[in-house]
Amino acid sequence: MAGLPFQQSIPLTPRQNRALALAGVFQATQLTHMTALGGRQSMGESGLFYFEQLIKASLNIRPSQGNSQQTLDFFHQLADVSLGLKSFENCLTQPFSSAPKSRLPKLASTKLPMSYAMALLHLEKKVYANPQFVKIIEQSQQKILKQLSFFDHNYSHPSIIANLAQTYVATAGSINPRIMVRGNAEAFKDAAHTNRIRASLFTGLQMAHLWRELGGSSWDFVFFGKRKLVRDIQDLARLQYQVVT
Repeated sequence: MAGLPFQQSIPLTPRQNRALALAGVFQATQLTHMTALGGRQSMGESGLFYFEQLIKASLNIRPSQGNSQQTLDFFHQLADVSLGLKSFENCLTQPFSSAPKSRLPKLASTKLPMSYAMALLHLEKKVYANPQFVKIIEQSQQKILKQLSFFDHNYSHPSIIANLAQTYVATAGSINPRIMVRGNAEAFKDAAHTNRIRASLFTGLQMAHLWRELGGSSWDFVFFGKRKLVRDIQDLARLQYQVVT
């Protein structure tokens, strides 16, 4: 399966496209954080849904393909990134607050997801500047897309998750300083648990790449500031309800 899996009729501005791609990064790091705290159970069924949407997108974001398309080309609908939009908003408006503001799964902390997201944005540049890492990602994408037919297109199948995790280890996970995920020490002894964490980080890496391909820059946080980013996020959140039929 190559190219763009989903085509959308919802026009977004370039800035909204970048904000939505960033929300994808924060969705990945929020899921990383939730999984680290208590494994798959803490992610819950809704968390698993958001995780699967990121996996689908990450397998179709191609390295250096000159992305002129929209972030929504990689998702069925805006609602697929709802967790990321809320997590991103919380990180911008209350970066060190534990007060929940969402009807989505309770976001117990924003400090760690924010730090993971910033680290992924930094690592993405190093990963995609290395031709060998790019080759590893491309080969892994093709391998997993072929495997899916054997697993009834179950994106959360343990073998799929393990391959995504290995791809992360072989690329971003081999670059220092590595992202140190904090969580339940006992749970980290479970290979399936650590695979889900690394797979989540890989999806975040891919969303970070899409963000950069769409013109994203770390300077966005300086020039646009929190208020404009929050406004973009809130506009996207409203738009998802306007397009529901």
